Amino acid sequence: MPSKTLPQYQGLPPHTNRSGYTVPDITYKSPANRRMRVITIGAGFSGILLAYKFQKSLQNVEHVIYEKNGEVGGAWLENRYPNCACDVPAHSYVYNFALNPHWPELFSKADHIWKYLDRVCRVFGLRKYMRFNHKVIKAVWNEETGKWNVDIEKTYADDFTEVIHDQCDVLLQASGVLNNPITPHIEGIETFKGKVIHTALWPDEYGPEQWKGTRVAIIGAGSSSVQATPGMQPFVDHLDIFIRSNTWLSNPRSIRPMKTVYDAEEQAALEKDLGALVDKARENEFFVNLRWASMFKDRPESKVMYEKSAEAMEQILAEPRLIENLVPEFGVGCRRTSPGIAFMEALKQPNVDVHFTPVVKITPDGPVRADGTTTKVDALICATGFDTSFRPHFPIIGQEGVSLADKFTPHPDGYLGVSAPGFPNYLMFFGPSWPIFDGSVTESLSAVGDLAIKMIQKIQAENIRSMAPRQDVTDAFNEHTQTMLGGTVWADTCSGWYHDKNGRVTAIWPGSALHFQSVIREPRWEDFEIKHMSKHNMWEYLGLGFTERERDEKADKAPYMKKEFLDEKFYDYAAFPDYEGPAPTRESAKATREQRSEGSSNGPVNGGVEKKAVNGGFADAEVDHVEVDGKVRLQEGLSA
Repeated sequence: MPSKTLPQYQGLPPHTNRSGYTVPDITYKSPANRRMRVITIGAGFSGILLAYKFQKSLQNVEHVIYEKNGEVGGAWLENRYPNCACDVPAHSYVYNFALNPHWPELFSKADHIWKYLDRVCRVFGLRKYMRFNHKVIKAVWNEETGKWNVDIEKTYADDFTEVIHDQCDVLLQASGVLNNPITPHIEGIETFKGKVIHTALWPDEYGPEQWKGTRVAIIGAGSSSVQATPGMQPFVDHLDIFIRSNTWLSNPRSIRPMKTVYDAEEQAALEKDLGALVDKARENEFFVNLRWASMFKDRPESKVMYEKSAEAMEQILAEPRLIENLVPEFGVGCRRTSPGIAFMEALKQPNVDVHFTPVVKITPDGPVRADGTTTKVDALICATGFDTSFRPHFPIIGQEGVSLADKFTPHPDGYLGVSAPGFPNYLMFFGPSWPIFDGSVTESLSAVGDLAIKMIQKIQAENIRSMAPRQDVTDAFNEHTQTMLGGTVWADTCSGWYHDKNGRVTAIWPGSALHFQSVIREPRWEDFEIKHMSKHNMWEYLGLGFTERERDEKADKAPYMKKEFLDEKFYDYAAFPDYEGPAPTRESAKATREQRSEGSSNGPVNGGVEKKAVNGGFADAEVDHVEVDGKVRLQEGLSA
C-alpha cells in the first residue's frame, strides 16, 4: 500500500513549498555549486602573492589580474631612480614560501627585487593569471547582480587603446598606496628651462653620463631623496638639496651588528642550507617585531630609541649645522625612518649645499629660496613622494552610487585597514590604518591574502550576493584607533605621509604587525552586512543535506574516527594499577543518594571525596572511593 503524504506537501513537487521555494539539489559548501570570478588590480608584490595563494587554495574560481604596466613588479618596476632600494632588510622582504638566498645586500636594490619577483612568477607559473598593459579605469558595484562592473583600458603594441569591460564577484585592489607621484605645485615650475624629473618617473636615458658637469637640485628629504642623493653626488658638478623639516635617518648598525653585503660564498651557503636561510630570515623578523613597545611615548623603550637614534645621527653628521637642522625633536617613527648613512655622508661632501628652507618659487634658472636667492641648476629632481590620501586614482563606485574617494573624505576611515562600508565584496591592500611601520610588511600582506581567500570561500559556499562592513562597527574601530594612537609617537607634530594635512593619523594600525595579522586572520563576519543571492531563503545553500563526503565514493565517511584523535592517557593502565571494578552507573548513583539521605553508614571508609585521576578517563573528576584489602575501589553510586 503506498504511503500517504502529509497535507502540507500534497500536490507539490519534491522539496518545494507553496510560496515557490524549491530546495536545490546541491552539495553543502561544494565549490562546484558556484563559479566565481575575482579581479585583482595590480601585479606588484600583493598581486603576485594573491596569484600564488589562490592557485593553491581556491576551487572553481577564475582569477584575473589587470596590470597597467607591461610587466610584473609594481613599484619595483616603475621606480628606477639612482640607488632605488627597499628600506626593509632584504631577508625580511620576501614571501615566506620563497625565501631568497641570493640577496647581495642588506637593503636590496630595485632591480634585485624585481628579479626575485620575476623568479617567483616563473617558478610557480603565475603570469597566466595576468593581463599586462591593462589599466583599470572604473569599477561600479551592481546591487541587482551582486557583481562589480569593471572598465579597463587596454593598450596594444602600437599604442592603440580601447576600453574593454569585465565583471567579477569580488574586487581586490592590490595596487598599493605609493604609486601616484606628486609633482609639487610650486609657482613657476613650468617655466624652468632645464629637466624636471620626479624620482618615481625617472627616465632611462638620464644617468651618470648625463649628470657629469651639471648642477642639480633635489627637493625633499624623504626615502627617495635619501637614496638618490648619494647615488648622484659623486657624478654631478654640484648638488643643492632643499629640506623643509628634520627627519630621522637610521643607522641600523647602531642598534645591532649587521652585515651590509652578502658575497657569493655566503649566498651559495644559504642556497645549500635552507635551515640556515630560514634562520637568517627569522633573525631579521625577530628584531623588526620588537619595535612596537618603543612607539609609546611614556615607555622607557621610546626614550632609549630616541637617544640611540640621535646619537647615531650626530656621530655621522658631525657638523653642528646639520645636527641642529636634521635631528628631530619628535619621537622616532612619527614619520617614516630611512636608513641614511650614505645620505648623511653625502651631505658633508664639498660639492653639496644643504638648504634648510622651502622652495618658494621657481624661475627659468632654478629654485628660489625664502630669502629671495635663486639657485641656478640644470636639472630639478622632485623627491616629493606620492599621493597618500588612500583615495583611489580612478572611480570606485559602491552601493547607492557613493564613490570611495568621497567616502574617504575628509578622512580615510576604513574597516581594519582592508575595506569600507558600502563597498561589498571588496578588499584593499595597504589601506588606511595599516601596520606600515612595525614588523613584517610582507606577512601582513599575506594575512590579508588569507582573509581574501576566506571571504571568497564564504561567498561561494553560502551563495552570498554581497558582504560589506557595517558603518557603526567601522566608526567604532576608527574611534579606538585615533584614541589609542594618542599616547604614541604619532601624536607628535611632524610632517610625513603617516598623517593627513590636518595632522590626523591615517596610515598607522593601532598595534604591532603581529597584532594586525592575528586580528585579520580571524574574520569577524558579524561585522558585515550580508545579503544572499536567493530571493526566497538564505538557507538554500544547505541543499538536500548532503556533504561532499557522502557524494564522493572515495571520501572518508568517518573523518572523526582517527588514531591521532586518541588520548593516550586513557590507555595508560600502568599509571593507575589500583583501579578495579566496573564504571559507575546512573542507577547505582541514585541508590547511593537514597542510602545517604537515610543516614546509611555505607559511605567511604576513609571519609570522603577527593580529586583523583582514575585510569586517565576521569581526570579532575570528583571520585568517591573506599579502601578494601589495601586496594582502591570506586564507591558504587557515582554517576558517569
